[in-house]
Amino acid sequence: MGGRGTGCDGVLELMWPWGHLAVGYVIYSAFERLRGAGAPSQRNAFVLAVATQVPDLVDKPLAWQFGVMESGVGIAHSLLVGVPIAVLLGAWLYRRGHPGPGGAIAVGHVTHVLGDLLFGWLFGKPPLLPAFLWPLRSTVEPASASAGFADRVWDLLLNSQELFATPTGRQYFLLQGVLLLVTVGLWFNDGMPGLKPWRRAEKP
Repeated sequence: MGGRGTGCDGVLELMWPWGHLAVGYVIYSAFERLRGAGAPSQRNAFVLAVATQVPDLVDKPLAWQFGVMESGVGIAHSLLVGVPIAVLLGAWLYRRGHPGPGGAIAVGHVTHVLGDLLFGWLFGKPPLLPAFLWPLRSTVEPASASAGFADRVWDLLLNSQELFATPTGRQYFLLQGVLLLVTVGLWFNDGMPGLKPWRRAEKP
């Protein structure tokens, strides 16, 4: 989910959690096949699912609930901080003999940030990139956007109804809907991994 704006603009400048999961899963499934591991394992798919949500799970509460960050796009979304940390952690795990989880962390985090950038470019208002250059640059949200995490999410859900009545809004939801359907099909084809991450005898 993005972090700028209110009303319809605020909805358009974000990717919803299921969108991040969908993009991350498609790319990670390809990553696993390219390294010869086949479909994602139960454990690795679960790690991937969590990793695709980490930037929002960090930045949104810090900004919307606690007021620590200036906006919901901050340290975890940063191309200068959050993304390099995730890539380095993934590379470290890969070199330690855990390529599956390492790739899941890196792919999940990076695709989240790139997804927000892409949807912001397609549907949002420029300039977008500076918001992802924390701490050098940041975007300050209006005070009304910081009423609390639950209130902010509720406002976005209500604004989505208004957005759906516009041509741009319908394109926005259509794109996310098609992406989700394609991902669900791939996930079923892969054997629905991630539902039982505790299963033993998993590949690395």
